[in-house]
Amino acid sequence: MLKLTAIGMAAALAVSVLGAAELPTIYLAGDSTVCDYKPEQAPMTGWGQALRDFCKPGITVRNLAVGGRSTKSFQDEGRWKKLLAQLKPGDFVLIQFGHNDQKKDRPALYAEAGTDYRANLEKFVQEVRAEQATPVLCTPVNRRSFPNGVFRRSLAEYPEVVREVGRKTGTAVLDLNAATEKLFLAEGVEGTVKYFTIVAPGEYPGYPKGAKDNTHFSYLGAVTVAREAVRSAQEQKLPLAGLFINIK
Repeated sequence: MLKLTAIGMAAALAVSVLGAAELPTIYLAGDSTVCDYKPEQAPMTGWGQALRDFCKPGITVRNLAVGGRSTKSFQDEGRWKKLLAQLKPGDFVLIQFGHNDQKKDRPALYAEAGTDYRANLEKFVQEVRAEQATPVLCTPVNRRSFPNGVFRRSLAEYPEVVREVGRKTGTAVLDLNAATEKLFLAEGVEGTVKYFTIVAPGEYPGYPKGAKDNTHFSYLGAVTVAREAVRSAQEQKLPLAGLFINIK
């Protein structure tokens, strides 16, 4: 009886210790290419939504990305402040903006790449670190753009600014812009259709008239991009990589 009691006490102590060591959480800040979508919006899926498929058991992904947001509006609406308030030491914050920052005709969104966008990213990095969490910058994913059958980059200088901020601040960068460009060049005009929300009328209940969306991913596209994010983290041997299953 004494032996069993001792074993029981040891087990209880082990559970208590494990509970005290809370697992890190992955937070996502971004736009519509990253955010979660409702089932009725299928097949549209954000790559942040698909990232959960690659996480080890017990790892939580809190996707705070919202469609139509930029580095400017995400702050102005209080969303960034809300994210910071939830952080605990050891958490990770993946940050991807750019699609809406480049909209000069939308003052509420526009953040010029070399000035405001750069400053906002640097601010994000600094404030995440102040909470003893780890920022990870992501270059914005490419749109499916093939004028005259030739792939065209559509994010201008925004991806390069992300890389520069990463180098300047010593912050890890997941180069999803380069990864999607490589993928799209390999797949071509027709081969890339399956990665986006391009569906025939009535093919999905949420799209009775069909859809020809060259910006937002299908489930396959989102999983493919999420896999590239995980692969990049693992290849760079980032601390973040420890939260993902091994895909190699």
